[in-house]
Amino acid sequence: MTSSFEAHPDSSIRLRQLMARGFRLMPPVRDTDGELMALIYVRPHGDIIDIVELRGEDDVRAARVSRKDGIRDDPSTAQWRTAGAACDVLDQVLALPERLIIVRA
Repeated sequence: MTSSFEAHPDSSIRLRQLMARGFRLMPPVRDTDGELMALIYVRPHGDIIDIVELRGEDDVRAARVSRKDGIRDDPSTAQWRTAGAACDVLDQVLALPERLIIVRA
């Protein structure tokens, strides 16, 4: 990871808010040398899974996907997706409703 989240109290506060909303921290993603590459938080609810992947303070991705589609990198399977700086992405995730209403044409 490019920076420590402990040095950024704003993102640390938001991560605690994620945990309070039912997100769980998965085992850290490490490279072959044991270097921390990413922290992944997951919240399954109903037939939906919310995922937040933190690779650095300015490199965070989040998505809401259907359980039936599984967790993939294919943007077409996500009901909602965003990426950017930690505080911006975490704010968007924290603002998500329990369910997104998706109208498919």
